[in-house]
Amino acid sequence: MKIRKEQSPKTPVGRRHFIAVLGGGAAAAGLVACGDDGPPLGQAASVSTGAGNSTATVSDASTAATTETSATEGTGAPAFDDRADSIIPDLTPIDDLSHADDSEERMAYAPAVPAVIERSDQRIVEFEIDVIEGECPIDPANDVSTLMWGFRIGGDDDVTCGSPGPILRARVGDLARITVNNQAGNEHPHNIDFHAVSGQGGGAAGTTVGPGESATIEARLLYPGAFMYHCAFGDVPVHIAHGMYGMFIVDPETPLPAVDHEWSVMQSEWYLDDTAAATGTPELDPDRLLLEHPTYVTFNGRTDALIDDNALQMEVGERSRIYMVNEGLNLTSNFHPIGSHWDVVYPEAATHPVNRVIRGSQSTLVVAGGGTVTELVGHVPSTILLVDHALVRTFYKGAIGQIVISGEPNDIFSADDGLAVEQEHDDEQEAGSDEVRIPEGAFDPANADTAYTPSPITVAVGTTVTWTNDDLVFHTVTSGTSDGTVGSPDGTFDSGEIQPGESFSLTFDEAGTFDYFCTPHPWMQGQVEVTG
Repeated sequence: MKIRKEQSPKTPVGRRHFIAVLGGGAAAAGLVACGDDGPPLGQAASVSTGAGNSTATVSDASTAATTETSATEGTGAPAFDDRADSIIPDLTPIDDLSHADDSEERMAYAPAVPAVIERSDQRIVEFEIDVIEGECPIDPANDVSTLMWGFRIGGDDDVTCGSPGPILRARVGDLARITVNNQAGNEHPHNIDFHAVSGQGGGAAGTTVGPGESATIEARLLYPGAFMYHCAFGDVPVHIAHGMYGMFIVDPETPLPAVDHEWSVMQSEWYLDDTAAATGTPELDPDRLLLEHPTYVTFNGRTDALIDDNALQMEVGERSRIYMVNEGLNLTSNFHPIGSHWDVVYPEAATHPVNRVIRGSQSTLVVAGGGTVTELVGHVPSTILLVDHALVRTFYKGAIGQIVISGEPNDIFSADDGLAVEQEHDDEQEAGSDEVRIPEGAFDPANADTAYTPSPITVAVGTTVTWTNDDLVFHTVTSGTSDGTVGSPDGTFDSGEIQPGESFSLTFDEAGTFDYFCTPHPWMQGQVEVTG
């Protein structure tokens, strides 16, 4: 085949020895620190050595909450200081707390979240979490599974894959009583560090349990927000990289304004070796982990968690809120809704009312181990793409979700008349065509059927076919197949980047059927049938 475009070869990124050395030292230091992890503040913690239970209590912070002193006192700092008044609520004494009503929803699986806590008093809220280990799918379209360690709602034997773990929800000031059960059939000790908890290791020391063991902690929830929790036992990065994380939503005293939908999204990374082609079950690759080069980056634990039949749904005119946590382990997230905006952002998922929100944001940065709360409005019927705008992670590694907005079109956006190229060719015209247009709007999954127009086409051997990009972003014509989410190039031809207004031509000198797709937008697919 003759291709009228050249591409510069990419320079591979080599392993840096000093990172590997530093990573090994950091891992060793982490193991020592974990081994020295003490009991929760104010209590001696013990963990059962058999199948029994034990309880460790994180000390009541009511005294600290009422006696806080400004660190700038006597230093000549300005009289006004936002830190002078604590945002921690006045804590009801533990002896005066009643238990949360049994009807109060407190745990759910992503993308669902438990209902908002609307009561006005502090309560004791009980949670039970099982630790589970097993082989689970991560990339179903390519039949890839891996060994996952994770969490499920206690006693929910129907759930065998626990990454991400369940969403926990309570109200600021509540006493969270959390029991962690490590299933007897598991192979490894585990624990949980709750970022929502103020106490030794976020409760990690008090929840450390071997297979067949259980442990319980109690902790007052001092700050509202959306918080990560994760296993922090032993080589912590290895446990997190196996999928051991979840989200804890702590509602402020006055709940956030009501919305039509609330969802949870957790971004995470998977560092797998190259055995998938042979066995379908790759294992953790320590070299990739040390270099921070993930094989997959996913939303809610797998490549298909938020697309196609699992896409989120809303109507024109509705408002939706997303609680988002970047579980890491290493990368920051550039959370962006393609085709919309974040109408409201609560930066760092810090939802106390003293904090300012951001309005009308295009993308929001979420650090590893941090979160955000975003809201968007369904302005027009469309499919919004949730992405990490470091787009290699989205188009090649799996970090993609969809929000399908249904309803009637309106004057906010139009793609009629000259704004879109309609496919009005009859079969004879398409069969003889040697020109293919990439119309404006082809990048939108809603326009996948006309992304290459016309397609398929039939041409004779020796015909030169030209693709012209009329869209506003670059596209490619890459031979191979696509499942609509991830493309698989076969190496026959590749246009490279066809920028807006540019064309790419290819002469077909042999008969056959040639499928192709757009690399950054794999839902764009076409076909050329070459006859002898």
